[in-house]
Amino acid sequence: DGGAWIKSGYRGLADVTFVLDEFHLSKYVLKMTGHMKDSQDDAIAEIYDCIRSKKKADFLEVVEKLKGCTDSEKIQAKIDKAAQYISSNWTAAKYRLRKSESVKACSAEGHVYHVLSSRMSTQAMGWSNLGAGKMAHLREYYYNNGDMLELAKFQKEEMQAAAGAEEVVLSASAILASEKGNRSKMMMEYGKYSERIHSTLSLQNSKQLMFYLNGKI
Repeated sequence: DGGAWIKSGYRGLADVTFVLDEFHLSKYVLKMTGHMKDSQDDAIAEIYDCIRSKKKADFLEVVEKLKGCTDSEKIQAKIDKAAQYISSNWTAAKYRLRKSESVKACSAEGHVYHVLSSRMSTQAMGWSNLGAGKMAHLREYYYNNGDMLELAKFQKEEMQAAAGAEEVVLSASAILASEKGNRSKMMMEYGKYSERIHSTLSLQNSKQLMFYLNGKI
């Protein structure tokens, strides 16, 4: 999206070309042209033509034309802000529009949101660096079609084979049954509100799972 953290990250990598995300490019073009009403499509086409095949000076001329189509200082300020975003990512925007030259799309933002944030940030939880790393690996495993039941079964085998292991590790079915029982108890006690209460593994099960994660993932 052109953020400073993205730019600072890719500059440390070899053979990397920064390409502006198409969603963000479209978002700011729409902000620049929202006041054009019936002429908006023509204005959008002119902006994209400038980015694709002309110079930044040509783009800035179009910006002034768009500002001249409104007397609202608020709208003019919005146009300036959107134009500044595109200008500061000019080369990256040009690369994005070169689809005919095999510029490929990127799903990084979708991966972050659907794989990581949906589990780790939207529920307003706090994570240690170690815990975040382990959970990220678990989410990666799950979304690459990893079998979570097989993971738990393998954990059982590994724990039993560990030298000096004294504790009997619960099977995957036992863990699921335990959590199902906890959920039923919550439903009886809290009713419909139980869906908004975060259930957790028991301390024993958590320790067993962390033993596996620390050693294997």
